[in-house]
Amino acid sequence: MPIKVGIFFLHKNHLKKFHVRRYKLLSLSQSEFMKSVTIIGAGNVAFHLTRAFVSNTVQVNQIYNRTLAKAETIGEANGIRYTDKISELEHSDLFIISSSDAAIEELSMHIPFNDVMVVHTSGAMPMSTLKGKYRKGVLYPLQTFSQNRKLNYSEIPFFVEAENPEDEKALLELAERVSNRAKILNSEQRAQMHLSAVWACNFANHMYYIAHKTAEEAGLGFEYLRPLIEETALKIEDLTPFEAQTGPAKRNDQITIEKHLSLIKDSYLKDMYNDISNSINKTYHGEL
Repeated sequence: MPIKVGIFFLHKNHLKKFHVRRYKLLSLSQSEFMKSVTIIGAGNVAFHLTRAFVSNTVQVNQIYNRTLAKAETIGEANGIRYTDKISELEHSDLFIISSSDAAIEELSMHIPFNDVMVVHTSGAMPMSTLKGKYRKGVLYPLQTFSQNRKLNYSEIPFFVEAENPEDEKALLELAERVSNRAKILNSEQRAQMHLSAVWACNFANHMYYIAHKTAEEAGLGFEYLRPLIEETALKIEDLTPFEAQTGPAKRNDQITIEKHLSLIKDSYLKDMYNDISNSINKTYHGEL
């Protein structure tokens, strides 16, 4: 016998199919509402975001960049359409502005659609940098990006933010398709995380540069420092940075510090060495 449901009549053998379809409708993930992506920019972050999305079956519709050759490099490598004309932008569910911080606001004013979501990838800039009537958010991957480096995207932290909980959940689910370390952070928290990243990565790498230059000028090979650099990074897996510190400043070894200062000819580097040594000394021995 047919079963009467409201004004509908469903035969028994159709009832199961009805419930399955209804379940699928109710259980659609938020990321289903972000099926297509357009990336604005063609720098290092855009390069790796595109690669991460493509390798995780996220549909990237188009790459836009003011310099066509840069957009072409990413587009051709991934089989994606590309353009250098705003007027040629096609509709996507999500537009990702991956540019220098200084360019975000201007680029955000030229997105030609209001029924989309637009995010930027900056760690330092707030979500309010985006200007437009569209929905807004942030998708910030915390990593140092170079195009000639292969990365394990699943280990890269992705921090997301949006204007409303629905979009925030959708962005989080999109990030989780790429990374095992996706998390919601607001603009203030993200700025502090970005500052921490600059200390940990950019400043540390500058120290590598100075070490490389010092060794090369003395006719020595930087390769001898590589095991030291590797161990310095690896032991943070087991120790806190406070526990891992070694060296003359930690020991308050003024004889060695003075010897090093006498070897440095550049007054700017001499001041830098002295300031960093004083900071380490103060951390472990209190006021200087």
